[in-house]
Formats: sequence, C-alpha cells, structure tokens
Amino acid sequence: MSPRARLYKTEGIVLRSMDLGEADRVLTVLTPRLGKLRVVAKGIRRPRSRLGGGLEPFSDVQLVLAIGRTFDVVTQIAIEDPHLGLRDDLQATAEAWYLVELADRFCEGNADSHGPFVLLAQGLAALDAPEGAIAREAVARWFELHLLDTMGFRPELTRCIECGAEIEPTGNAFSPVAGGVLGPECAHAALGAVRISPGALKVLRHLQRSELTEVLRLSIPRALHREVERLLHETVSAILERELRTRDFLDEVNTRKAVGPGPMAPSDAAPSPTAPSPTAAIPEAATPEPLAG
Repeated sequence: MSPRARLYKTEGIVLRSMDLGEADRVLTVLTPRLGKLRVVAKGIRRPRSRLGGGLEPFSDVQLVLAIGRTFDVVTQIAIEDPHLGLRDDLQATAEAWYLVELADRFCEGNADSHGPFVLLAQGLAALDAPEGAIAREAVARWFELHLLDTMGFRPELTRCIECGAEIEPTGNAFSPVAGGVLGPECAHAALGAVRISPGALKVLRHLQRSELTEVLRLSIPRALHREVERLLHETVSAILERELRTRDFLDEVNTRKAVGPGPMAPSDAAPSPTAPSPTAAIPEAATPEPLAG
C-alpha cells in the first residue's frame, strides 16, 4: 500500500477525549459517512505539538488520518467551529453534553451516522448562541425527537398505536415503551402508559414537524416543559435500555437555574469534556400521571 493510500480525510465532531500515556489523546469522533471513529492524536498534549489545539469535545473539525494498527492516527487538523461559547455558559455546556451523549449512544456499532451528524452539528451550533438568544431546552427537545426519527424510532403522535384511530385532543395516554400515543379506549393497552396533556401533545407535534430554526425561540411554560421532557427522557431510556450519565448534571444545572444563582461546589463542575422565528407561547399543563390499574 502506498503512503498516500494509507491517508484519508473526514469531517467530524469530537464527542469524547481520553488521555493516553504522557502526551497522547484518544478521541471519539462522529463523522458524516464513516460512523463513530476512535482515533489517536499523538503528542497533542505537549506545549509545542504540531497538531495544535481544537480537539476538544463539541469541536467540529476536518481531520487527515493515517491508518494505524489499533487506532488511526491524526496527522492534520483544521478547525471548522470550536463552539467556544458552549464552554463559557454552564447551561449551554450541560445541554451540549446531553446532545453529545445522545448521539454517542444511538450511533453504537455500524449505525448510519449521516443523520445524527447533521442533527448534532445543528444542535451544537444553536446552543452556541449567546444566553437569552434562544430557548436552549426547546433545542434539546427538538434534537431528541428528530434523532429518534432519524434512527427509526419516530414516536407516533397522530394515531393510536393500538387501534390506529385518529387521536383526539383530550383523554389520551403516552407509552414511552411502545413509542407513541394511545386514545382513551386503548389507554391501558400499552406497558408503562401515562396520561399526556393536550398541551404536551401539541408541543411534541410542533417540535416533530418543525425545522430547528422554527423552534429556536419557542417559549414553553416550565410545568409543560417538564412533562414533555419527562416523556422524551423515558422514551430514550426505554430504547437505549439505560440512563444517560449526563442527565444528573443537566438536572442539577436546571434546578439551580430555577431557584436562582448560588455558589457552585467543586463537585458541581461540568463533566470533562439563521434567524430565529418569533417567540411562540404554549399553555401550561400538569405533569404526566401513571394510569390507574
């Protein structure tokens, strides 16, 4: 094999990094065509590394890689977008880590990575906006729904998943395990079904059918957002059969945001590494309740 044949190029988003030895770093990178790659950046932790910086989580980069025995080796780096703003704001950092872990978990094995890559690039770019410029939690909920769709787990929100009847506005249930809405007559037919309010169903449908630019400033009342968030988190957990590690960090950041600023303890630190549409308001709703037996 010629030296040139051993090299290849790819764009990628850095998901995770891990120190290796005294000066190297192993990176997990999501690419648009090659799935998830684990590559090594040799000597990058040295002060005078020829690779320079930029290989941090959230960074969108162009890489030239050499085929190696255990890991392919980074030989050149060009930074497309370092997303520096995601490291300067705790809320943005927490939401970004959550999006990254979602993409990481759903792209295990030989999963097609083009859709998740595009969604993650869009999501991180949106979260990188200045504080107050966008509704970051709406971005996260949009990302969850569209990632589920891309990976073949699109929640059914318009017809009953049990009988196929068109869903009416009230009296419905949602099953995270079965992946969709049930009408009043079928509410007990699916495992783990909980009541879903008309407002939550409206939000989910809007997020599912909208482009990201249409929800950047979507204003969702706190109680209603908690319901939507809970339904989607339970859906994700049911599919992955595991809890995401970033959830605890994100929940703590959101709790601090709700109660107001306060001193951060050392253990509270973050884990290591278009024009918006007009604001839309959506009515309050209660949190979901399990169906009675």
